[in-house]
Amino acid sequence: MTDFLQIIILSRDRVDLIQNSIDSAIAQNDPGLDYEIIISGNSDNDDVNELINKYYLKSNKIKYIRREPPLSGNAHYEVVISELNAKYAVIFHDDDILHPDYIKQITPLILNDSIAAVGCNALTFNNKIGDATKKTHNFKSIKKFDNKKDFLQQYLVGNGGIAPFPGYIYKTKFIQKIPFKSLVSGKHLDVSLLASLLDYGVIAWIPEALMYYRVHLKGDSATEVIPHRLKYLRYAYSEGIDRESKSVFLSRYLWWFNWIRQQGSFTSNISKWKYRIVTKFLIFRFFNVIFTSYFWFKILKKMSN
Repeated sequence: MTDFLQIIILSRDRVDLIQNSIDSAIAQNDPGLDYEIIISGNSDNDDVNELINKYYLKSNKIKYIRREPPLSGNAHYEVVISELNAKYAVIFHDDDILHPDYIKQITPLILNDSIAAVGCNALTFNNKIGDATKKTHNFKSIKKFDNKKDFLQQYLVGNGGIAPFPGYIYKTKFIQKIPFKSLVSGKHLDVSLLASLLDYGVIAWIPEALMYYRVHLKGDSATEVIPHRLKYLRYAYSEGIDRESKSVFLSRYLWWFNWIRQQGSFTSNISKWKYRIVTKFLIFRFFNVIFTSYFWFKILKKMSN
């Protein structure tokens, strides 16, 4: 295993977005650590393949691997991780953008022997990167986790936010030890993968926003999948999270609220029994929500924007 960094860009049918991601990886300012970019193409069509061959394969920093036939999302992660052969790795997405100082600022901490992975802060945006102002977490100094309970708590509502999954740098020797069959399947595989790294070392989050995290309708976070959320909660409970905590209640409330919103018209859905039950829950428990400091913090924040 060589002493350098691999940046893996996971690609899936987003030819309109991937150029920004690749260009941001190429344009790193004086990284101080040798690195290569590997594009793992997992598309159903040839659009991304044609783009890569046309513009990028002449670069000695870029390698392209096309997965045929395309893999499921989780299987794609598993294969990519198994193929890593550098000491450090970043597994990035084709719809996000690295800050020019990403490698320069994030690598010093991963060199620490006790650290298994480092996550950065991020600025979220929809269409224009110039509109990115909202950060994904509000910690002002380095935050370190040495146990799964504290780490998983961050993914519940009202705890200061998270370091987004695409912004992590890993020690390859640790991430390759994690058996994928042991992870929580579905949309929260990323969280359980990160939590499993705590069996090998500390996870650190830095306050600097070193990536731009795109929020859009094609993104995985655009759809609320309640069974996956509940599966995550069962996992969190098994690691010591209190079922009766305010964070659990607020998270469940927000997930069901988002689920209701994505169902569409109220009048066309009110005849469905599950929709009626969830609506009643949201109405009657709203009074519990408004008595939380988190609710008023959000109200005041919206008023100040």
